[in-house]
Amino acid sequence: MIKKRDAILFSLIVVSAIMIFTLLQKTDTFLQLIYRASGLFAYFFIFLAILSSEYMRQMKNVFGKGFIAVHHILARIGILLMLVHPVAFAIERRSISVFVPVFHPFTDFLELAGRPAFYLILIAVFAALYRKRISGGWKKIHYLIYPAFLLTFAHAWLIGTDLNSGSMQFLWIVMALTVAGIFLHKRVALYRKSKHKKHIE
Repeated sequence: MIKKRDAILFSLIVVSAIMIFTLLQKTDTFLQLIYRASGLFAYFFIFLAILSSEYMRQMKNVFGKGFIAVHHILARIGILLMLVHPVAFAIERRSISVFVPVFHPFTDFLELAGRPAFYLILIAVFAALYRKRISGGWKKIHYLIYPAFLLTFAHAWLIGTDLNSGSMQFLWIVMALTVAGIFLHKRVALYRKSKHKKHIE
């Protein structure tokens, strides 16, 4: 019988292999390869960080007590890759305009949704880093990671150069739907908790 840990690791290897195979299908300059690879794997690692935060207890049982540290490592790698992606693209285009969000027209906003997502993720990360200095509302700020992830999905889906294959599209949809489901689950749980608290009072 396959252990849960082995099954999870095997799934991660398969997904990574599909992404690497996709990257190798095109002949790029070094910078183009860097921003394509960093974009794909930033999405993947941030997804894993979100997923692990939802199932922290289960993952701890599977991987051991050190899994909380693994969660933080996943998040840090995702953020680092998220930073590399636009920087490499800006160098390749020789323009810092890639950091400027575009809000109109709406189609351009969605195509370039990675730009506002970049800042939303940074805000969410800083809220977590400085949670001790922020009042109890830091988690609400940290929830910006969820809409930011879905904005990143829109950006990749509409103008990403690596989502042409059915396998990549399937992976990206599954990850986006999973994150949306986790967000809804957390909101429902918070609502029930606050409702129960008010009932007790």
